[in-house]
Amino acid sequence: MPLFAATTTTELDSLIEWVDVTLTNARSIVSGLTGDQLRARPIGTSELTLGWLILHIGEVAETWIARAAAGPGPLETGRTLLESFEHAATVNEVAPDATAEDILAEFDRRHAAALEHLRRVDLDVAVPVPAEMPWFPPDLPAFNGRWAVLHAVNEIGRHSGHADILREAIDGSTMYELIASDQGIDMSYIGTWFAEHPEVPAPQW
Repeated sequence: MPLFAATTTTELDSLIEWVDVTLTNARSIVSGLTGDQLRARPIGTSELTLGWLILHIGEVAETWIARAAAGPGPLETGRTLLESFEHAATVNEVAPDATAEDILAEFDRRHAAALEHLRRVDLDVAVPVPAEMPWFPPDLPAFNGRWAVLHAVNEIGRHSGHADILREAIDGSTMYELIASDQGIDMSYIGTWFAEHPEVPAPQW
């Protein structure tokens, strides 16, 4: 079931499963929200919105796994250095009139593209350090396809945690109930376990 990645027998299949599951679970965090709620900034000290964040999660998956699939060459985008930065600044913007369906349709496109790229990745191929990004120290040796995919998984998980906090700030909903409701997963076994172990205080989430 999507809450947990299935055990597989090959490394590439495991990575495909983990990327697919983490993106599916990330999408569940924003289920049931309106476009206005996805544009809201529920934490006063942060500019983050759930709409921007869910699109960024999809973008990270699509872009980094496309980079892995392009190895040993660089990912060709056809953009100049300035255009690359302008694209990065706008690619996850949520239009004032965008509906939740619009936002999720774009996320779904990025999710599907990431998996399509991943099926073509050679995990041992050299992946050049992105020259258009200032985040990496100079003279860093090339990554490999495996590193690039694991980096995407790490970023999906990190930003999904951010999204959990934003969603709870909007309406109090938390991860387990959102995933269960959105994906139709019966999680009553959790309550059953606590009922069978009354000496353990059940968490209030």
